[in-house]
Amino acid sequence: MHEITETRISYHRGETAAEARIEAVLAAGSGRWAVVTDATPFHPVDAAWPDQPGDHGNLTVGDQVIPVVDTQIVTFRPADGAVSIGPEVTARRGDTEHVFAVAHLIVKHPDESWVGRTAQLTVDDHRRRWLSAAHTGCHLVAYAFNEATDELWSKETSRDSRGSRNFDAAALIDSRHDLGSSVDRYRLGKSLRRKGFDHARMLAGLDTYLARANDLLASWVAADAPVHLTGSSDSFTAERVWRCEISPVATMPCGGTHVSSLGQLRSIEIRAEYLESEKEMHLVAASQPR
Repeated sequence: MHEITETRISYHRGETAAEARIEAVLAAGSGRWAVVTDATPFHPVDAAWPDQPGDHGNLTVGDQVIPVVDTQIVTFRPADGAVSIGPEVTARRGDTEHVFAVAHLIVKHPDESWVGRTAQLTVDDHRRRWLSAAHTGCHLVAYAFNEATDELWSKETSRDSRGSRNFDAAALIDSRHDLGSSVDRYRLGKSLRRKGFDHARMLAGLDTYLARANDLLASWVAADAPVHLTGSSDSFTAERVWRCEISPVATMPCGGTHVSSLGQLRSIEIRAEYLESEKEMHLVAASQPR
């Protein structure tokens, strides 16, 4: 294994192909191996907040084309050589004792001679487009529902980047994306009521609030607003900001992948499910790419 360096990424620019040098080949359990490269267009699932699944695609070394079945984060601790992959990763970005890299998981037993060689990396573009649509749609759903329910707050609280009081930040407990869809889970308990949000009134008029949010989403998609993902560098751990040019502008920290404009979406529509026993509401969004 060569020294593992922090991966340079290009998926934040929408790229789906790159050439890179193989730095390590690691056993990853369950009959899988992790191929670590110095650069990649593949987006990995984040162990700390696994909202967007890892990319799939192909890794080509010489005349061998090997399917990549998942993409995960790997950390390397130079002090003792400790390596963690995927769910084993406990270090957080900014931890100077660890190097963060991207691992391409394969099921074909690798050749150790790959280390140091050049590989061609190609992401499954169809899958990426559907995941990007889901991730962009998920962000916009949060802003639309914040605006639609702003009147339900009796106390001042944090506001989102567009100025609406932030129900999403106050109540969100989990977010997951799939191909063209997302599910956000919100806790509607006593702590939210103490913060000043009238969730009983929201549930009583839920169809109205969903209709308001869906009207906003439809208007934003029709306006074909540009979407940007910016960062200070191409280093994997560099902070990145998602920005959508709706009015007012929406911005939030994000390390996922996205469409480049809302015109690349056919629609974003949400529905809600309320789990009385769990005191949870789920917002389910369908975000269809063109």
